[in-house]
Amino acid sequence: PLPTPKDGKEFLDRFESGFQLNILEKPSDDELVFEMVGVDVSFANALRRIMIAEVPTVAIEHVYMWNNSSIVHDEVLSHRLGLVPINVDPRLFDDFLGDDDEPTDRNTIVFRLEVSCGKSKKEDQKREKARQMRENGRGEGNDDDNTDTIMGQADLDKAAKESAAMYQSTNAYAAKIAEAIETPGRPYTRHVYSKNLEWVPQGDQAERFPKGIRPVHEDILLAKLRPGQVIELEAHGRRGPGKDHAKFSPVATASYRLMPKIELLNPVYDELAEELTNLYEPGVFRLETCSADEAPHRVKAVVDNPYACTMSRNYMRNAILKESLKITRVPNHFIFSVESVGMLSPGVILAESLRVLQAKSRNLIRLVDESLEADGLNE
Repeated sequence: PLPTPKDGKEFLDRFESGFQLNILEKPSDDELVFEMVGVDVSFANALRRIMIAEVPTVAIEHVYMWNNSSIVHDEVLSHRLGLVPINVDPRLFDDFLGDDDEPTDRNTIVFRLEVSCGKSKKEDQKREKARQMRENGRGEGNDDDNTDTIMGQADLDKAAKESAAMYQSTNAYAAKIAEAIETPGRPYTRHVYSKNLEWVPQGDQAERFPKGIRPVHEDILLAKLRPGQVIELEAHGRRGPGKDHAKFSPVATASYRLMPKIELLNPVYDELAEELTNLYEPGVFRLETCSADEAPHRVKAVVDNPYACTMSRNYMRNAILKESLKITRVPNHFIFSVESVGMLSPGVILAESLRVLQAKSRNLIRLVDESLEADGLNE
């Protein structure tokens, strides 16, 4: 290990010359594996904690329950709604400045949920079709009665219906989600999914989000209704960090491990090399044909991919391999694995976490300068 830097300049020079950030793989749209080289554990852990707790997202915060006759209590249903990830870029919204801050189209999104269970699936479909026709008629000005519309604004109801219909028509997966399950001999049950949430645009949100705002997953089960049961509510979403509530956290997992360092102290040949390559540490070593100088041996094991090493140390069960192989960790080389919930891509989460860390560093420098200036120590 390098000696401790004598001053801040030496530390910065060493950091600038040695720091690397490399993308290793992207297994899916929601997963990212990258490495950071030339940093200590405090930097790596700060980045991990920021990704979990300080990169903001949008989630449902307030639920106004108009009618809930299901067996799911209001508090439980509200909690489940809050945990539904919303597929919208939080950078396009403002934070609430305090408890007295008023909700606007710049800091709040609104969803409506109106679901009832009839005697059968056919009756539910007929009732839903009639409701859509009635609401479409109101939107065209054929009926001035707004008593059955949330917020008393039929134009917003119509916009919510149109955005939901547009999403369903463009998303083949959402259209295939099961509406309900009917079991012979048992009362009809209607399943309420996250797809039943209808976005109600506020202000100019319909123009700002032409594709609509929807949950990340349309098949999240919220409740089950029996005939005669009803759920009617309005949900308001806002931006917030994971340190306020886990529902705001943009990552399912964000972890790191130290880079393995593998050294072959003695050559490993033939059957023992095959055992090491295929059984004890698969993917880490490869077999290489021996040269004439290494006769009568056929093959030998060489290090091929240290990234695949899981530090299992299974090889130590073999006495010869235990003496021939040494596996340690590189203290300033971290391999990160980030899995996004879906609100933001993992690349955006990484960029935003670095931006948050940068802002924290600048704030610390400002506070130190102010403290030194107050003590008269700042030159």
